[in-house]
Amino acid sequence: MLDQMHVPATIPFPSPASTTLEEQDIEFATYVPLRVGKYHFEVSPTFHEGYLAARNAYAQMEEHHEWGPYLFLTGYEYAHLTRQHIPTTLSATDKREWQRGFIGGWTACSYGF
Repeated sequence: MLDQMHVPATIPFPSPASTTLEEQDIEFATYVPLRVGKYHFEVSPTFHEGYLAARNAYAQMEEHHEWGPYLFLTGYEYAHLTRQHIPTTLSATDKREWQRGFIGGWTACSYGF
């Protein structure tokens, strides 16, 4: 019965060795360090910019609103804040990465990291 089943000999997985070491070094060199609390991460520069923009927006809201910054953002509040702070020169892919950094930065501020 097993000899009647068709099973491919190999499954085509991308090989991690398919990129040269120089390409991997260039890709790694584009990351910047980010410290959140006691943890250290390597993130893209776009993510880092979004993270810092959220920290700045949080600090501004802390200063100017009598009740302080919001702990959680609604969809409207998030869209309003990102429209105020997102750079206009980003591509669609970079906008997504920047927004991920913004959410991470806002969350880190909300939880006191």
